[in-house]
Amino acid sequence: MKRLTISIAAAAAAMLLSGCSNSVPPWRQAAWPVDTFDVAYLARAACYGACPVYEVEVFGDGRVRYTGEAFVKTTGVRETRIDARSVAQLATAVRAARFDTMRSGYQDEADGCAPVPTDMPSLTIAVKRDGRTQSVNYYFGCRGPDIPSARIVSLAGAIDQLAGTAALVGQ
Repeated sequence: MKRLTISIAAAAAAMLLSGCSNSVPPWRQAAWPVDTFDVAYLARAACYGACPVYEVEVFGDGRVRYTGEAFVKTTGVRETRIDARSVAQLATAVRAARFDTMRSGYQDEADGCAPVPTDMPSLTIAVKRDGRTQSVNYYFGCRGPDIPSARIVSLAGAIDQLAGTAALVGQ
């Protein structure tokens, strides 16, 4: 009986401690194929200099909401639309970037980055689908063998291109 009690206590402790690990959350263990999405979000943050600071949200129905903050041609909120084909292309870009396999952050040495410079911009990409949101924060100075920099930058570029932000940012 004592052995059974100890085994149950050990199993309970293991379950509780597993919630504190850096393992992949259960909803991300299975593939999260993105054929559609509710919202795809991109925010570009400041750097030490004149980096554009803005956010863009692309909704699954084609609505686009841009908010320009600093170092952009257009400040404030602007709303436009994109066609269904562009929405589908964005879903394909999210899938191609294997966004569902990314960690929530690539910002410092604790995330696997080599020592990083401190004057680079950062960005956040988030995708909401079926009531679940996954986001990735990426600092452009983060480099390392396990950092999916190219996939993150490519996906951010696809969001910008398909949302039409270049005219608003002024690049």
